[in-house]
Amino acid sequence: MEDLARKKLPTIEQVETIMKEFGASSIDDFSKRFALERAVVEATIECLRQLQRVPAGGAIPAIACFRDDTLESIVRCAGAKHGYM
Repeated sequence: MEDLARKKLPTIEQVETIMKEFGASSIDDFSKRFALERAVVEATIECLRQLQRVPAGGAIPAIACFRDDTLESIVRCAGAKHGYM
């Protein structure tokens, strides 16, 4: 994954929108709508693909939404709100 240290990252709400609309909207659409670089949107989607669904009856650890302002922590937090970890 490309170094995103100095790039604008998506918000949790933007990641949730990407989760809901991926397939109906293109990477370029998300990039324009959220004013993010294409590489950031691509990296966000790659992080989303690595999330796993929490098994039925399973609990999501509270640490899932601990944010350290990295793309991975933002995606993890957005995913936790929708049953992924």
